[in-house]
Amino acid sequence: MAAPGPGAPSGWTRRVPGGAVLGFIFLSGGLWLGSLLAWEIGQAELVVVLLALGAFLPLLGLAARLRSRPLWALQVPDDAQRVAGVVRATLGERPPTAVTPAEAGHGGLFRGCEPLFRIDQPPCLLGVRRFPGDSSITLLLLPESSDREALDRLRAAIGRRVLPPG
Repeated sequence: MAAPGPGAPSGWTRRVPGGAVLGFIFLSGGLWLGSLLAWEIGQAELVVVLLALGAFLPLLGLAARLRSRPLWALQVPDDAQRVAGVVRATLGERPPTAVTPAEAGHGGLFRGCEPLFRIDQPPCLLGVRRFPGDSSITLLLLPESSDREALDRLRAAIGRRVLPPG
């Protein structure tokens, strides 16, 4: 788990989606396997090219994914239904649309979220999830917009309303 980004309200942390990590692993493994196969057929130049690509291309891909589509999480020691009500009240005049994890997509990232909301302004998905054996709930926020200022305001508004004082 990474530290909050610049301007992030207290309590929100950036998480790394499993799909991004799996993409990194498969791309790294594929390039290294390609270099081994090139070595076996005697293509030394191709080995060097594939090893060079394997050294930095997966890292660039992972960094680009994390920068372009950050996943934000906020842990709240409260009841999921109360938090969902607070989120609805926070959004006020722009009520969220309830969706299912299948409708949300994103490779199962929101599996287990009940409820799950699609927010129109700024465009994002917000899931409320309780993990087994944990007394708190986790809010997952996945932006679908690059408007960082609007997302910062949304995270701050939600954080002020759902986090206990202090």
